[in-house]
Amino acid sequence: SAGGGLVTATVTGAGEVTAVKIDPKAVDPDDVESLEDLVIAAVRDGQRQAAALGESAMAPVTGGLGGLGLPGF
Repeated sequence: SAGGGLVTATVTGAGEVTAVKIDPKAVDPDDVESLEDLVIAAVRDGQRQAAALGESAMAPVTGGLGGLGLPGF
């Protein structure tokens, strides 16, 4: 979400945006750029949260791979 909840994006674990909700208070015909910025910020926040959730869900599985000497683990 962005703008104190004025714009909210729903993102799947794969990073796909499935919904965007815009509070009517965020709509100002004289300032469309601010609304565009809020939408981008909400989508990025949703993607960040989805990635963090995926990492935390995989931590028990990947946590023991760090000692194998494999790059990227």
